[in-house]
Amino acid sequence: MFNLVLKDLSITKGTFPVVLILCFTNNMFFINAPAFIYIIVPPLIAYEYFKNSCGNDYKYNSNIMFSSLPVNRREVVFSKYIESMLFLIFAIICTIVFTFVFRHIGLSGLGGGTFIHLSKLMHLDYFSKLMNFKSIIMYSLLSTILFISIYFPIYFKLEYLKVRNIFALVSILICFVPILVLYIMGSENIYNIVKYFSDIPGIIANVALICIFFIILYTSVNISIKYYENKDLIL
Repeated sequence: MFNLVLKDLSITKGTFPVVLILCFTNNMFFINAPAFIYIIVPPLIAYEYFKNSCGNDYKYNSNIMFSSLPVNRREVVFSKYIESMLFLIFAIICTIVFTFVFRHIGLSGLGGGTFIHLSKLMHLDYFSKLMNFKSIIMYSLLSTILFISIYFPIYFKLEYLKVRNIFALVSILICFVPILVLYIMGSENIYNIVKYFSDIPGIIANVALICIFFIILYTSVNISIKYYENKDLIL
């Protein structure tokens, strides 16, 4: 199973330029709302990586290759989920490093005057002040886990060509959903929600989040295994 993970990690290394592009552009656009860099970029990077991983499986007909190897379908499913979480951890680290570097050398904010005005209009800068590093990381984890928990059952149920069009707009949604939620609910309501959860003791909040993450992933993994084990592979 871990060999499958290493295989996908080596194949998808070509996605690395996407990391630079996403970090650079978001540093330009979110100069006044740095929290959005960490909210949007890691899920986007993780999505690009496991989307390309699934695309490479289709391109090289990996499903047929797996049937001739001493691995079962359950291990194939587990490997996808494991590498997705590794992609997310890698994405968070890259976002932190490149954001620090870009801002340190003064690349952030170039040509971002228009977005600065939009940021103030939608109170993105105010929202950014409400978010601490822990809440930002929790949002990245939750949004990515929710997405892969939906994506992989559909991917293992259907063919890659059928699902890639369905998720073609995912990257756009990841970018704009947080902004739309803030705009629709209003900064004051968001502040009250953030404050409410911030008042919950740290241990209770952490245990609750871990349980939620585990339940979501456990359900998704079992559905994916069921679909993939009952799926007929086409030669």
